[in-house]
Amino acid sequence: MSTSMPCQRNSFFVDMLIRDIPLERAVLDLVDNSIDGAKRLRDPEDKDYDELRIDITVTAEEFRIEDNCGGFDIATAREYAFRFGRPKVARPTPFSIGQFGVGMKRALFKFGREFEIHSATSSERWSVKVDVDRWEEAESRDWTFEFASIEDSIDIPAQERGTIIVVRRLRPEVSSRFGTSWFQNTLGDMIKLHQRQFISKGLEIRLGGHALTATNLNMLTGTVEPSVESYEEVVGDKTVQIRIVSGVGVSSPAVAGWYVVCNGRVVLAADRTEETGWGRLSESEADIPKFHNQFARFRGVVYFDCPAADALPWNTTKTGVDADSPIWQRALSKMIDHTRVVVDFLNDLDAEQAEQGQSGPLARALAAANVVQVDKVVNQSAFKAPDKERFSGPVMKRIAYSRPEEQLIFLMAELGVGTAKAVGEQTFDLIYQDKNT
Repeated sequence: MSTSMPCQRNSFFVDMLIRDIPLERAVLDLVDNSIDGAKRLRDPEDKDYDELRIDITVTAEEFRIEDNCGGFDIATAREYAFRFGRPKVARPTPFSIGQFGVGMKRALFKFGREFEIHSATSSERWSVKVDVDRWEEAESRDWTFEFASIEDSIDIPAQERGTIIVVRRLRPEVSSRFGTSWFQNTLGDMIKLHQRQFISKGLEIRLGGHALTATNLNMLTGTVEPSVESYEEVVGDKTVQIRIVSGVGVSSPAVAGWYVVCNGRVVLAADRTEETGWGRLSESEADIPKFHNQFARFRGVVYFDCPAADALPWNTTKTGVDADSPIWQRALSKMIDHTRVVVDFLNDLDAEQAEQGQSGPLARALAAANVVQVDKVVNQSAFKAPDKERFSGPVMKRIAYSRPEEQLIFLMAELGVGTAKAVGEQTFDLIYQDKNT
């Protein structure tokens, strides 16, 4: 058995390879690979990742990621994992998000000048240790990664099956960021958001010894109902399942917008740009207005799922969509239709609040709605606005006026209240009661 893995490259290629990937995204690539291991261990229809874990440690001296997600075998390491790009003959992981394409190598070179990888399956164990400086100085143009150790045809206990990656001699710019609490907090927030579906299904991801909880993405139901549209796209011999969910949640500009999810991996989060239809222009006017806080209740999620990950409309860094993909273009057209319906409702809500504040029927209906995780909204349906008649009451009008401060202070003391608003409400009620009796 050969003890080397071919990989043609040079130092210029390595520098170009790592240039355009943000540091946080490089970490996410390694998390993706571990999640693919978890997917290989569990049936795609089994949505339970209990007892599987990924531990990440990030310091100024070292990066470390360790999982118990089954590892990958010697053939995968030799033929796919350490090649730049994924060969067409590579054995697929159904519904994968990492694919052992370029992400792992890019991350390792991005982080530092020395790394080691240890992986174990049920019957094989191997390790690789690389000094990047020596590797780049090799005279041969057909440089190789050498196995440091190989064991096969052995029985490995389940608790030892997984992968450990350690990177040392970190690049100075990486070390300075890894050592800050700001970076670690930002990384934790990104993992919680982008891997939310896997965490919510039981996968334990720990950063610096602390378990991360999935970022909640909720919608309102009951008095208002979200829209759900499901359909299929066929690409050659591959079928992509698509589900679009749109509706409203609690008012929060930070989480409002569209979310794009490919095989469970969040690719775009709370997107409010033209990429997902906001502010896109037609010949005469904007199909959808530019986002502003009036639409802070908007929530939209589009799910793309396919056993063959290369059929999905995401870019190679999983930082956005492939805008030229026909699948994406058709989905975007439907997303714009979904957005239009919800925006029309939110415009009605805004007009009501301008007149009646939170006492109008639409506002009262939303206050009485149930909150559910968007992943649980699956039944095909059209968006349903609240029934105004059910929540209607007296039409409320807002009153605003000004009076001298000393008079206001006098009345606040006389009435025993502490705000100008309370003075206005009590004086109105007193006069109304006096005139109405």
